[in-house]
Amino acid sequence: MPKIFRKSVIAQTRLFKIQELDIKFSNNEQRTYETISGTGEGAVMIVPVLGNDLVLISEYAAAVDDYSITFPKGKIDKGETILEAANRELQEEIGYMSSNLEHVHTLDLAPGYIDHKTHIVIARDLQKSSLRGDEPEPLKIIQHSIDEIKKSYCLTNYSHVDSRVYSSLYIFFNSQNNK
Repeated sequence: MPKIFRKSVIAQTRLFKIQELDIKFSNNEQRTYETISGTGEGAVMIVPVLGNDLVLISEYAAAVDDYSITFPKGKIDKGETILEAANRELQEEIGYMSSNLEHVHTLDLAPGYIDHKTHIVIARDLQKSSLRGDEPEPLKIIQHSIDEIKKSYCLTNYSHVDSRVYSSLYIFFNSQNNK
């Protein structure tokens, strides 16, 4: 196992910390890596199942300066469990809550560079319930039938789709096949 022998913070913002790591490998090779750490508890991405549909949102993504298609998602607040965060985000972003939440997987976004974790949660048995969210503008809610997505991955019609959506769909369809 490689050994980190020096770690230093080279930049920090309210959301991110950039670190420089000096690492020695088992063959005595040494390298310097830069990594990004978040300041929170990770995030949830929720796959909401409403009847025979999946519910997605269109949300402005500043890094691409455009709208991106994604599932409801958001950070886990301090002291909150994964499922509590998932239910809160559902209510804030699409106006539903779930009495049947299942944490199915945890994704590492880019583990060579970022220590961020996204917890994938499937939400079934949705009931209308809303909370005020922190979004700067109303989100556009998009519904697609499960069959339509399964047949054609119809999301390719959109310019920007959060890549975690495709991972979440794979996990969702795999969980359906195992039931």
